[in-house]
Amino acid sequence: MSNASMKYHEPTVSEDEEKRRGRPRSETSKKSILNAVNRLLLRSSVKALSIEAIAKKAGVGKTTIYRWWPNKVAVVLDALLYQLGNTPDLPTSSTTMQSVKNQLERFMRLLKGKNGKILIEIMAEAQSSEETLTLFYENFMLQHEETLANLIEEGKENGEFREDISTALAVDMIYGSIVYRLMSGAETLDDEFTQNLPKEASTILLK
Repeated sequence: MSNASMKYHEPTVSEDEEKRRGRPRSETSKKSILNAVNRLLLRSSVKALSIEAIAKKAGVGKTTIYRWWPNKVAVVLDALLYQLGNTPDLPTSSTTMQSVKNQLERFMRLLKGKNGKILIEIMAEAQSSEETLTLFYENFMLQHEETLANLIEEGKENGEFREDISTALAVDMIYGSIVYRLMSGAETLDDEFTQNLPKEASTILLK
């Protein structure tokens, strides 16, 4: 058989194999973007940050960023959550009220310092977009609200908490005081506030 009559065929690669080959590069780019955002936020506000600056810092194109995130707020939120890592399980407590206090202390630790400032900036930026506001709620607030709501329901069922209190209203009252304090700009989550809030929560919940 002559060389002219021979046909060269590219080796076939399954779709799954192609995905496996592309995943490491994609994950590397994604981590580079998240790390770039966190580095930029050390010197920049969320408002001043741009997709262009993120792309340049990460060494990727803007289209790579938009492949995973619809807008700037979404990528900033993911970068912050990536930095914070997975939320650990609450320690086992002797009472439901102690579990509530542990949850409030954990939530307030997340919102202290630079992280709290960034989250409040994200909330402010998200106000102009219902999609982004929903993203913020589902990716950050929801898990904490569900944890607190489940604890309140548990306390009501075991007789430790008032049965007549609205779980949703109690969650709004407790978390609302934290978020309002941060968003007002006049106050911070100082030691006095973080120590007193769990005590005040107990007066709302306990019989």
